[in-house]
Amino acid sequence: MMHLTNYAAPADNQPGGATTNFCPNCGQPVSATDTFCENCGYNLQLAQGDPTQSSQTQQSTQPQPAQYKQAAPQQQRTSRVPRQPWSKKKKGIWWGAGVVAVALVGFVAWGSQHYSRAATLDRTISDIKSGKHLTDDFSSASSDLTLSKAKLLPINRYYSNHARALSKLKADLTSSGRSTDGNFVYEQKGHHLLFFPKYQISVSPVYPTVTTNHTGNVITLDNKKIATATSDEFTKKLSAMVPGEYHLQSKGKIGGHNLTNSSDYHITSNQTYDLQLTTITVELDTVPGSSIYLNGKKIGTANSSGSYQIKDEPWTSDMSVYAAYTSSAGKATTATTKLRKDDDQSSVDLDYKDMMSEDDADDFISNLFEAAGNLSRSGDMSDATDDDGDAMSDFFVNGENNAHYTDLKKMAQGYYDNDDLDTIDMDTSVSSVKPGPNGTSEVVFTVEYTFGLTDYDYDHVQDFQYTATIQPAGDDDTSQNYELVKYGHAVKTDDRHEDE
Repeated sequence: MMHLTNYAAPADNQPGGATTNFCPNCGQPVSATDTFCENCGYNLQLAQGDPTQSSQTQQSTQPQPAQYKQAAPQQQRTSRVPRQPWSKKKKGIWWGAGVVAVALVGFVAWGSQHYSRAATLDRTISDIKSGKHLTDDFSSASSDLTLSKAKLLPINRYYSNHARALSKLKADLTSSGRSTDGNFVYEQKGHHLLFFPKYQISVSPVYPTVTTNHTGNVITLDNKKIATATSDEFTKKLSAMVPGEYHLQSKGKIGGHNLTNSSDYHITSNQTYDLQLTTITVELDTVPGSSIYLNGKKIGTANSSGSYQIKDEPWTSDMSVYAAYTSSAGKATTATTKLRKDDDQSSVDLDYKDMMSEDDADDFISNLFEAAGNLSRSGDMSDATDDDGDAMSDFFVNGENNAHYTDLKKMAQGYYDNDDLDTIDMDTSVSSVKPGPNGTSEVVFTVEYTFGLTDYDYDHVQDFQYTATIQPAGDDDTSQNYELVKYGHAVKTDDRHEDE
């Protein structure tokens, strides 16, 4: 039978036993080669270099009175584990996060500006003018109207040729969000990229009606057939359309003649468009030499009496005419006049606004040089008036500050100071009045100067021609209805002697 013998391990303080150290801060066993305590992180090297601190620390491991038991935990709280340097992976993560944050801030700033109400409207107006991206810019306000690029082109067709109307549309949408006619409303429609507002122009459809007057007439819209008349009083209501410019045409044969009623229409409401096939003959009266325009296209020039005849022209409901006159001063135009079917075989006046009549021009020039003649005979400015007592300065824009007034005054006083002159008369005649730009009139007139010579038994007569720019009088406190802006250099047309 085997007997087991128990061997006791040698005590730590016995010769041959392993040497064991303890952390002076927490009492945990540590190795002699350790720099820091694995339990509390205490600096063991520091303890070895300061016997006093080590002694005090060892004493702190002994039982202490109650009032000193809180010292060790306080020292434990103030100790710190050294920070380890970041790894490349950790640095990469933080750098990546920073880049993403900066990019996100930049993206939000860009999107807030790019998709703002004003910036979006600027792009939309540009698209309307160019005809691009219209399906992105518009939405339909009615289930009757499904938008497409082709259906939106009439908007571009109109506004690309009417810059002023496009500016007005932008101003209306900016201020009130709605066009004057109510067809377009600028409003938010959802979001871009989940974060930014999406603005579009909501368009309301129009439902126009067309009529024609002969069975068999073919009606087309933008060169596409939409109906054939089945009676002499044919009417058709069109389906929902985007407000804009369209080409309507009615074509047929009447009395052996092929006729066409064809025109461009700016359709903005549910009105009726008359496509009757008929002709019209009209006499137009205006200023001689004026260019005549029919529906915006030049068709001829008024003759020397100011007349031009439109003969057997196919009539359309939007048929309109105007006249234009171009001179060295610029271009003047009359108001546009619509021709009605009732104007057939009649005459229509195309008058230039604010243009002087020849009678008014004759009176004006005569009175002006009457005042100048009085000054040349007396030399006294108080006599520089016409027979109605109107001062010579009242005939000029800006009165005495007008350079042409100063020239006329200097000329008249020079005649008075000339000792070789016994008498001086000024007689005027107007040869023509033509329209000028901005409501002015270009008046061509002649002044006949008769100089009575002191030492001779004949008169020296000279004729000078002038072209004056005259406009309606402003708010000046004068009795004149017109004022002279300027006149050009005098051109001598005759120089002769006449017996007294």
